[in-house]
Amino acid sequence: MKKEEVEAEYVRVYKPLVKKFCDEVSAIADQYQPEKGKNLAPAPFLPIIGNGYYDAQIRVAIYGMETYCWHDLYRFVKKFDKDNTQSLAEVKAYTDGIEGDNGTYKKRFQNHHGVMYENKSSYGFWKFVYSALACIYGITDDKIRNKQELLRSFIWGNVNAYEKYEASWKKKVKYSPNKKTDWQKVFDASQCFNSAQLLFPYTKPHIVVVFYRGMTRKWLTGKEGKWEENELRKIDWSDFFVNNPKLTDEQQKTLKKYIRCYYLSDTHTVVFKLMHPQGMLHHGKGIKVAIWKAAINYAIQKIMKDNNISSAH
Repeated sequence: MKKEEVEAEYVRVYKPLVKKFCDEVSAIADQYQPEKGKNLAPAPFLPIIGNGYYDAQIRVAIYGMETYCWHDLYRFVKKFDKDNTQSLAEVKAYTDGIEGDNGTYKKRFQNHHGVMYENKSSYGFWKFVYSALACIYGITDDKIRNKQELLRSFIWGNVNAYEKYEASWKKKVKYSPNKKTDWQKVFDASQCFNSAQLLFPYTKPHIVVVFYRGMTRKWLTGKEGKWEENELRKIDWSDFFVNNPKLTDEQQKTLKKYIRCYYLSDTHTVVFKLMHPQGMLHHGKGIKVAIWKAAINYAIQKIMKDNNISSAH
């Protein structure tokens, strides 16, 4: 997979969408510029492709639900003022927090995923990301932290490009339930970014792990309606439940309900839909974090074997 070709396609696909979005929200963004002394409005999040993705033995994409107070809408829009071939790259670089001026995210990411923020909670999002990556590459959670080439090798995205108001309330964007206030207008404009089909057809990931139970068929495949039979992948849980006899029937049902697998035949992509780690904490029926990770790893290993996906690590 050639980096230049993927990046060119990324620009071709996203550039008109970013321009459309910026045109729609430009007047709103002007109201939240730093010079006016107001709280900043969050910017949309575009998928980040790690520099090592193109040569990775296993191409992996990790998706979350949404961001939290992501950058600055005003700066995002102004980055796209010049209609040239570099404009989207500038927006993306700023969003990545690599060439942008957001110090917090510069520290969290070096060259796409080199250093990741670690939440102190056992149910922190990135701790589950580490665990899933370690499982995919056949190494331990501890060892993945020292595998810089692997931490730079995956796509990071979010199912929702623009965070819900409750996640970004500290920005204090004008908001009122059920009314077309500033936040709602920006949120509506951002819906053009909410589709895996904007990226997967040309990045062709082997494995996608989505930590969001709200992932829909439309977001993943672009198609409405129920999942088709050829899009489903059944996970045989019998061995896992035998080895974890203390799990109640209700807990077994919870694991089976919130660890699902799908298949995209066009790109031969296996997709795992999981609950967000914070959801596991609050709605996990008393299932311990170690069991959640073990169950996710079991499912990944089973499906990888069924689809002849293996790693030399």
